[in-house]
Amino acid sequence: MSRPVDTDRWAGNFDCIVCRRKRLVASEFSKRALERHRKTGGPLKCNKCAAEQEERERSEAASKRKTALAGCVGGESTCSSCKQTLPLDNFNRNQLAKKDKARCRLCVEKSIKDEERTRESSKQGKLDEIKRKMKEADTKGDVKERLRWESQLSALEAEFVTGLKPIVMGRGRGRRGRGRGGRR
Repeated sequence: MSRPVDTDRWAGNFDCIVCRRKRLVASEFSKRALERHRKTGGPLKCNKCAAEQEERERSEAASKRKTALAGCVGGESTCSSCKQTLPLDNFNRNQLAKKDKARCRLCVEKSIKDEERTRESSKQGKLDEIKRKMKEADTKGDVKERLRWESQLSALEAEFVTGLKPIVMGRGRGRRGRGRGGRR
């Protein structure tokens, strides 16, 4: 007799505690949040809600900074990316600690967005490349190659849904129960 299916373990059954959206796929959450959820079973917050909270915290910090700097005369620093000399309130404390390599807030935010775009385009590029190779194998009539590329495509799609990278299994122990290397 079989056990009943535990639907809480399904790949697309993640819920956001902030916006209350349900049955989300793993790509809606950060990798670190998913790892923490798998270990402790704690609540999850989707990337969209996390970005909104981060933006609120930034604006609150900026308003606090403006009120704190209103009474004092601030200095200036030069951004290493855009080469502009800007008031110190345009820099994060961690960036100011880097002195000559300090970047202004706008440059840091721009680099974060560029990195995210690059990551997304590389995922799409991988999918497109695999689909192209599948078509090539199909036109050649090479079933073995077609199967190889289809399995890689399904692994990438599964990673998108579950957030787990595929595990490459070993060759196994063989017929006699020994590892590689043959005789004893």
